[in-house]
Amino acid sequence: MCYVASVETNSNDPLPFRDNPQPGAPANIETTVWALSALRQVGAQDAIDRARPRALAALRAAYNPDLGIYEPNATQIGGGPGTWRMHFDAVVRIGFELLDETPRPFPRGLERMSDLPWAPVGEDAWRPWLDQTWAEDPRAAAKAAFQYLWFYTRFAGTNHVDDIDDQAQQVLAYLESRRDPATGFIGMSSDVDLGWAMRGHRNLALNLLWPLGVDEPGVERMIDATLACRRPDGLFHDGGMCANMDAVHLLAEYGRRTPHRRAESIRSTRRCVAAMFCRLASPDGSFFYELSERQATDPANIHTTNGLAFALFTLNYWQALDLATWDELGEVVGSD
Repeated sequence: MCYVASVETNSNDPLPFRDNPQPGAPANIETTVWALSALRQVGAQDAIDRARPRALAALRAAYNPDLGIYEPNATQIGGGPGTWRMHFDAVVRIGFELLDETPRPFPRGLERMSDLPWAPVGEDAWRPWLDQTWAEDPRAAAKAAFQYLWFYTRFAGTNHVDDIDDQAQQVLAYLESRRDPATGFIGMSSDVDLGWAMRGHRNLALNLLWPLGVDEPGVERMIDATLACRRPDGLFHDGGMCANMDAVHLLAEYGRRTPHRRAESIRSTRRCVAAMFCRLASPDGSFFYELSERQATDPANIHTTNGLAFALFTLNYWQALDLATWDELGEVVGSD
């Protein structure tokens, strides 16, 4: 891949890839993982092998021995709800998987919840905490509840809804009780933008509900609501690569479970892919992460390495929705 070669850093740099090819572009753990993901998706094993020593060292250095998790940035802090507190451990573990390496095991023992300064501790503490945060911001509260249960189930060592204990069942029931009756999204309310609710629900489902085997009710509602996030230009929500990936993934996953509006979902994802190549593709062979990056001049504000990986994920989800469309990629790309 010519693009990834253009963002490889000097051999003395501790991180092997930059956010974009411009001099001075930043590099971080996420950039490393998403660059490795893009390379793996196109079969560029030689480039992965070149990056392996530095990438592996960076992933290992991200371990926080006090918490027993990977935390390259300080996210396990106190304060209000909504901070993405489980994100980095999950991303670093993806990096190990991409390198065919084994990370440290996730710590076990519910007493570890007390190590997280933001998390309520005790059987009766979580409900008033969630009641308060939900009253302030349903989307942030959904995120806080999701992350609380994500850590709780992992510390407990449970990996299926049938095996979680009574407290976790209660938190899960609490989340389900806040599922929006119109859209099916958890975290939606009259004050929450539909697109952000869609994207938040995808993260909750991807990282918690689907791995636990939670049977979500009324997936037709979520297909309807996701399709309602379409833009006139064919992209979804704010048009950025993350929004498109989230929407196409939801349509693919829920489309696997029901034929509801499948033909329309396929047409919409085809149009989204065409719009991605028209509006988000960069001349260097990558994709802009946000539409605004086309006009950006500061290399710190351009994230084409992440954009490329997310574009490839989106193509994979699109293929999963309808295998026949993959053979028509050239036709789709040129149709908008």
